[in-house]
Amino acid sequence: MKEKSFPESIPLWSDAAVPYRKYRSKIERHVPDDAPVTLITGINYPAIVPYPAKGAKEDSPAVIVCPGGAYDFLCIDYEGYEIAEYLSKHGVSAFVLKYRVPKQRKAALCDALRAVRYLRFNAEKFGIRKDAIGIMGFSAGGNLAAMCAGSYDKVPYESADEIDTVSARPDNLGLIYPAYLEEKPRFPLTKAHPPTFLLQTSDDPYFPSLTAYEKVLLKKKLPLECHIYPEGGHGFGSRPCGKATDNWLDLYLSWLKRQTKKA
Repeated sequence: MKEKSFPESIPLWSDAAVPYRKYRSKIERHVPDDAPVTLITGINYPAIVPYPAKGAKEDSPAVIVCPGGAYDFLCIDYEGYEIAEYLSKHGVSAFVLKYRVPKQRKAALCDALRAVRYLRFNAEKFGIRKDAIGIMGFSAGGNLAAMCAGSYDKVPYESADEIDTVSARPDNLGLIYPAYLEEKPRFPLTKAHPPTFLLQTSDDPYFPSLTAYEKVLLKKKLPLECHIYPEGGHGFGSRPCGKATDNWLDLYLSWLKRQTKKA
C-alpha cells in the first residue's frame, strides 16, 4: 500500500537562529505503539505543516494545531494532520506545529510564539487574515497553546529578524483535553486574553486541568465556551469512539467561525 504523503514542513527559524537549541540532530524518530497512530519525537528544528483552506474565495482564518504527547513526543496524525485536514475542508487554514520534543518545554513555548508571529508576518503569502490567527492544542499541546496565549507579551527569546517585530498574541484559543494547567507557576491572564474554547471529559485523569483554568477565566470574566462530557477519557483526538465526544470538532468549528466572523 502506498504511504500517505503530507505537505512539506516550513522551518520557523533558520538553523543557526533556533533559540535554546538543545540537540543538533535533524533525524525525527517514530515511537512504536500498538495502536494505529503515528508518534514522532527527536524534533530539534521546529516547523509548521500547512493545510490551506480549500475553496476559500478570500483570506481565511488560520489555526495553529499543537499535537499532544506529554512533551515527550507528538501524536502527529490524530491530534495534528487529521485535525488540520478537517479544518482545511471547512474553510480554515490550519498549520500543524512540530514543536521541540522530548522534554524541551521552554523551547516548545518559543516555537508556539514564533509560529503565531510567523503566520501573522506572512499572512498575505498564506492567504490568511492577520486578525484571525488562533491556536489550539491537545493534552500537552493544550498546555502549550495556553502558555502561548498567556505569555505573548513576555516572549522568552531574543528577536531574530523582522518576523519578531509583530505580535505573538493568538486571536483565539482552543484547549482540547488540556493537561498540566493546574500546575504552578502559571502566566497571569489579563483582559487581553483571547476567547477560549475548553473541552474535556469528566472521566479524564487530567480533568483538574480544565477546572483550574475554567475557574480563572470565569473569575476574571474572560470570554469562554466550555464543554464537559461524562465519558470519553483522554486522547480521543480526531478518532470516533462511539461516544458523545465524537461531535466535538463540529462544536469547535462552530465556535471558531463565530470568533472569526467579520463585523
